[in-house]
Amino acid sequence: MGFINRPQSLWWRKLLFQVHLWTGIGLGLYILVISVSGAALVFREEIQDVAEGPIVSTQPGEVLDLDEVKHALETELPGWSVAWLRDREDPREAMEVWLETEGEQRVLLVDPVSGEILGTKAGVVGAVLNFLADLHIFLLAGRTGLLVNGVGAGFLLLMCLTGLVIWWPGIKHWRRALTVDPSTKWKRLNWDLHSAVGFWTLAFVLVWGVTGVYFAFPEPFRKAVAMVAPVEQMAPRPDMPEAGSEGDVLPLGTLIAVAEREIPGKVNGWIGLPHHEGERSAYVYRQDSYAPDAAIQAVEIDAYTGEVVGVRSFDDPLLGDAILQWFGKLHFGNFGGMPVKILWTVFGLSPALLFATGSIMWWNRVASKRWRAMRARQRAPETAARPLLPSVPQTRYSEWKARNL
Repeated sequence: MGFINRPQSLWWRKLLFQVHLWTGIGLGLYILVISVSGAALVFREEIQDVAEGPIVSTQPGEVLDLDEVKHALETELPGWSVAWLRDREDPREAMEVWLETEGEQRVLLVDPVSGEILGTKAGVVGAVLNFLADLHIFLLAGRTGLLVNGVGAGFLLLMCLTGLVIWWPGIKHWRRALTVDPSTKWKRLNWDLHSAVGFWTLAFVLVWGVTGVYFAFPEPFRKAVAMVAPVEQMAPRPDMPEAGSEGDVLPLGTLIAVAEREIPGKVNGWIGLPHHEGERSAYVYRQDSYAPDAAIQAVEIDAYTGEVVGVRSFDDPLLGDAILQWFGKLHFGNFGGMPVKILWTVFGLSPALLFATGSIMWWNRVASKRWRAMRARQRAPETAARPLLPSVPQTRYSEWKARNL
C-alpha cells in the first residue's frame, strides 16, 4: 500500500526518478530538436503547396523519357544509382528522383526537358522543409542517424514509463496532479505544467516513441506482427537466379509497359529499381488518379526478365500489413484530415515543453544549489587567507590574542 498512499518514500521510486531525470537531461537537446522538427513537418505538403506550388520547366523542347533522365543523373553523379522516380500528371513538372549510394540517400528535383538538377527542392521553403525532414528522420547522418534516432526513441519510451510511475502523487492528491493552477507561485506552476502535460500527452509520446523505434528497426516488429496476423511482404518469394545473370536491368519504359498490362486504366506514381546488391525486383505503383488519397496498387516485376512477381493492393491489405501501415499513420498524423494534423502539431510540441519545465525543476532543485556551493568554495581561499577574528573592541584585542594565539 506504500505506493498507493505515499509513493515518494519508496526507494525504487526514488531510483526511477533519477533515471527519469538524467535521461531527460542527457537527451534534452535531442528531444527538443525532434519535437520541434516533427511538429513542423505535419503540414509539410500543405506549406510547400501554398508557398511554392509545383515547379514547371520553362525550357524549350521535348520532355525526356524516364530512361534519359536516369542516364543523365547517373552520368552527372558517378557512384549514385537511381532508386525511385516519381511520375507526375503534368509531364513538364519537375520530376522527383531518389538516389542512393553506400547507405546515403538524396531526393532531387530534375528538369524534365533539360535533365538539369534543380536541387533538393526549388525555393527557400522547400529547402527548409527538406532540411527539417532530414534532421527529424536521419539526424543529418543518413542510415547511421536513423539508427541513432531509433535508440533515442527507445530512451524516450524509458522516460515515458518512468515518468508515469513518478507522476503518481498518492491517492489523496492524484486529482491535483491532473490540473494547472495559474494563480500559484511560478515554481509550483512549472511543476504543475510538467506533471499535467506529461500525463495528458503520455499516450501520444508513447506512440511516437514506439513508431520511432519501428522506423529504425522494422524487422523485429514485422516478425512480431506476423506471429499474430498475416503479413504479405514477409511471404517467401519464388526462387530467382542471381541479380544480373541475364544482363542489364530492363529499360524503365519496358517495366512500365508490363505494369500497365497487369493493371490497366490507372496512372503511375513511384517507380522503383533494384539499387542494392542482390536485388532483382522493380516496383511500379499504379494509382486511380494523381490525388493524394487515391487508391494504390504495386506491381512487382523481375527487373531482368520482365516477369510479374506479384501485385499488392494498399487499400485492401492483409491484417498484418494494415497494422504496420498504421505505424506510419500514427507517427505523422496523416489520417483523419485537418483536425488530426492540428492535434498532432500541438501535441508534437509537448516533449519540448516537458524538457523546458523539467530543466527548470532540475535547476531549482539541484543545479542552483550546486552552483551556489561552487561559488562559495571559490571564495573560500580568500577568506582562509586571514584569521577569522571575533568582533571585539580594539582595546581588548591584546588580551584576546594572549588567550587564543
